[in-house]
Amino acid sequence: MQKRLSLCFTLLAAVLVVGCAVKDPKDPRFVVAEGKGIKITRAQLDAEVDRALLNFNLSREKVPAPQLNSLEMNILNQMVNRQVALEEARKSPLTNAAVLAKEQLERMKKNFPDAKAFEEQLAKAKTTELAMLKEIEQKLEVDNLMRARVEPSMKAPTDEDVQKFYAENPKLWQRGESVQAQHVLVKVDASADAATKAEKKKAAEAALARVNKGEAFEKVAQEVSDDPGSKARGGELPPFSKGQMTPNFEKVAFSTAPGKTSAVFETPFGFHFLKVKAKEAAKTLKLEEVKNEIMSHLKRLKQGEATRLLLEDLRKEAAVKILLPPPPAPAPVTATTPPVSAPPAPPAPPAPSAPAKK
Repeated sequence: MQKRLSLCFTLLAAVLVVGCAVKDPKDPRFVVAEGKGIKITRAQLDAEVDRALLNFNLSREKVPAPQLNSLEMNILNQMVNRQVALEEARKSPLTNAAVLAKEQLERMKKNFPDAKAFEEQLAKAKTTELAMLKEIEQKLEVDNLMRARVEPSMKAPTDEDVQKFYAENPKLWQRGESVQAQHVLVKVDASADAATKAEKKKAAEAALARVNKGEAFEKVAQEVSDDPGSKARGGELPPFSKGQMTPNFEKVAFSTAPGKTSAVFETPFGFHFLKVKAKEAAKTLKLEEVKNEIMSHLKRLKQGEATRLLLEDLRKEAAVKILLPPPPAPAPVTATTPPVSAPPAPPAPPAPSAPAKK
């Protein structure tokens, strides 16, 4: 009798579990991906998506539905890849991962002026120190797996590979005329009235007068300039070519002779004056100048492909299933429905970029 009751309770529990399975894809409990040792819920996915949007100061309401769906799927695949890699990494654990993670976190903290600033950044990112520590530890474990499984399988690019890439991409090695300059900015708010603008222009002209009387440009820039990116360096900017600065800044810079200082001029940021330190004519970089850069690029490509193949194998071993419903197909274009160009996708993670426009 007792065995029968036990069996009935077991069957009833199974029925209840099946009957209560979440079927609504928008429910936080809905499982969007699963596999051996892997289970990702809608709540977990939403948290990652919101975090990614926050990094770019975006909200869900500002992202068109097709792009949001695409972003969700990309992030879900990243989460799956991270989990399958972590499961594999833990088969040969990195013994000192916890210690290394703590050391790395402490180094990160030193980039902030104080503990309060660090806590504010954590709150802005909607995370905690403990969660960040766990993420760092997991990344260290996955990185260790990649070193063990990916790097040994990679073949180093050959000189022939480098030469081929150089020959097939001639536009990459063309450099337009560039200018190396330093400047002083007296910032003016866009909403400033005429009197305020006149006062700011007068301040810029007074600073220029100091330079013209013999004071070091660097000293004046450090004392007067409102450009945080160059102020500490005496107003010095990274070398720039045409198209990287606002039009009037570019016009003045390229029309000023090396060693000369311009008059005060205006841009949307305020009033500037600049000194051209050097100019470089347009040229095509030689293979010898970019060989190391090409080699590094080819290595990254090979590493990316080897990583993709490893993750593909791990996903197969884990029998991963993506349960997130595919986005609805776009409406067909008819004679009465003019085609509409797709809205821009959410920005990709930032990469090293050209100097900001002035």
